[in-house]
Amino acid sequence: MYFPYFRGRQNELLCLRELLQENRLYENVIPIIEPVRFNSTFLTTVQKFIEANRKIVIIRNPKVGSFKKDLDSFQKNITDEADIAKQEKLKKILSGFEGMLREPNVISAYLCNEKIISECINGDLTVEDKVLINLSNETFYSYEDYKDELVAKYTLIPNNDFKEVVEMNAVILEDSFNKAKRNTDYLITTDEIFSRRHLNYSQNGYVGFSDYSIVGDSYEETGFAPLAVAIHILYFGEKRELRVHHFVSESNENISDPGRKFEEAMRKLEEWQKDNDLHITLGLENLMSFYKTGRFPGLGVVKKCSLMHHLELIGKELEGEN
Repeated sequence: MYFPYFRGRQNELLCLRELLQENRLYENVIPIIEPVRFNSTFLTTVQKFIEANRKIVIIRNPKVGSFKKDLDSFQKNITDEADIAKQEKLKKILSGFEGMLREPNVISAYLCNEKIISECINGDLTVEDKVLINLSNETFYSYEDYKDELVAKYTLIPNNDFKEVVEMNAVILEDSFNKAKRNTDYLITTDEIFSRRHLNYSQNGYVGFSDYSIVGDSYEETGFAPLAVAIHILYFGEKRELRVHHFVSESNENISDPGRKFEEAMRKLEEWQKDNDLHITLGLENLMSFYKTGRFPGLGVVKKCSLMHHLELIGKELEGEN
């Protein structure tokens, strides 16, 4: 089972919705969302999973973004709204969200910290139907001392050492993407290994594996205009390991004309594809369509397509279709 970990940015959510809509999100792929905004894109995405009878994991105590602040502000707006009709509309949205969280296919998850661990040990938080996520070794000794109270539906752990104290339903969470400081740095190393976890997670005693796809673990509130456009495409190597190839623009002297930079990167992708066995996915089809029609869709959409490619590629592999 594959549990891609997303921070709930708009294009990440749209990636999931589009794959779901086109029936390209395999059931062996269960997304984890750490919501960073309380907005319509997030709410609609969760609703689409419910309607499709598909599982999705929602982190209830996100540590990045403004989700809690947004939600508090939304609740205050309900109280402050003088127009009864508008107030009722806001109440309906909030009630709908709370109802979503009770749906059986919406699995609640918690980032483990001292407070969450204490609630589990004291019985204030029951976790047998939830997901516990350990991002570091800080909670290792809590599991060593109280493992029976911390048995969850799935437990994400950061390394193999942690496996000693999580005996059931363990999922390995790793940042497999070697993120460069600047996109131009990918011109130095254009191809590298991404992961072998899809090959060995079961043999190593895990029920699944998780990563941050081509986004990486780091979270930034705002983006910026890069000097270079880099397109990251995952593919399988000779031994079925997952590799990533970086296709980078050449006219990188300044931030102007990102459309031309996209075309340069896509030209490299088109040429590389001719000599390599690259599985055609919906995300890749979309990228090639933009390129062939001379349309630059924006950097966010380019990343969305690359994410779609990764999720469909892994889903097919786990299903045995590649």
